Amino acid sequence: MAIARQFGLLLWKNYLQQKRQILVTLVEIALPLLFSGILIVVRENVPFKDYPNATLYQSFSVDGLPYPLDHYHHYQLAYVPGNASVVRRVAEDVQRSLGPAISSVHGFETEEQFEDFVRKDPLSRKVLAAVVFEHSFTHDDEPLPQQVSYHLRFTFSPRNAPAKEKSELNINNDFDWHTLNLFPLFQLPGPREQYKRHGGTPGYFREGFLAVQHAVNQAIMRSYNSTGAAWLLSHTRVVLCRFPFPPFIYDVFILAIQNQLPLLLVLSLTYTSLNIVRAVVQEKERKLKVGEGVRWWITCQSSKLSISLYLLSTGVHADDGPQ
Repeated sequence: MAIARQFGLLLWKNYLQQKRQILVTLVEIALPLLFSGILIVVRENVPFKDYPNATLYQSFSVDGLPYPLDHYHHYQLAYVPGNASVVRRVAEDVQRSLGPAISSVHGFETEEQFEDFVRKDPLSRKVLAAVVFEHSFTHDDEPLPQQVSYHLRFTFSPRNAPAKEKSELNINNDFDWHTLNLFPLFQLPGPREQYKRHGGTPGYFREGFLAVQHAVNQAIMRSYNSTGAAWLLSHTRVVLCRFPFPPFIYDVFILAIQNQLPLLLVLSLTYTSLNIVRAVVQEKERKLKVGEGVRWWITCQSSKLSISLYLLSTGVHADDGPQ
């Protein structure tokens, strides 16, 4: 009973101290309410859209270069190495597959020579892409190895990027191929480039990467077995299609609140936490709650309970948006 009486006495003292500081109490209550109100107002004014069905995309062909690349008839196709006749035949086969947009092919002995050509020769702007085979050919008549490895090299700056994506103010800018990033810097709810069935940025389709890759693969097949590959390719149609996206809710408020909610909580309770520290230090200095026979742990527990009850009373449950 003595412990309960001491505990109740300390709670009563805490209540009297809080009651005497009317302005401080009002500010401590008003700040959490203010920031909670801001969240509610923002939530009510930020629209959201529900997509209850899966997002499906139409397939598209990569048999030819996309517009407007297919209307410019002065592109060159570079190939490396230039000392192998089989590589030259593959490049010429790719030229025929892509149509009149590729006017000629240009071979280079090494990849370093191609890079030097790009840096120094103004005509390099006509090179659409370079096909670099990662195999050392010892003589001109050497065939392709059983395991073929090659890579494509396009211009660093995209040729066919939309005008709105050429601005630095656009977070989805298309200045390069973004090969160092697996995901965009800022991810919005829903599929990326939602209304572009070709995939959007980076422009693997609109820059002709997919078309050149498909043409090179077909040319390699024909170089191994022209008759068998011709029959197979005539009975096969290759198309690409984006993966479907499941139902989702497009709500940028959820995206913003994920990063800003901790900051709002800290701001709403900053004054309260500072005032609690000041009150505890003041009590220790002046020994306001130290009386004869009052145990120290009772004083600590009474302070913790008072602070907890106050924080619970100022907490406001806010709707976190559509579920």
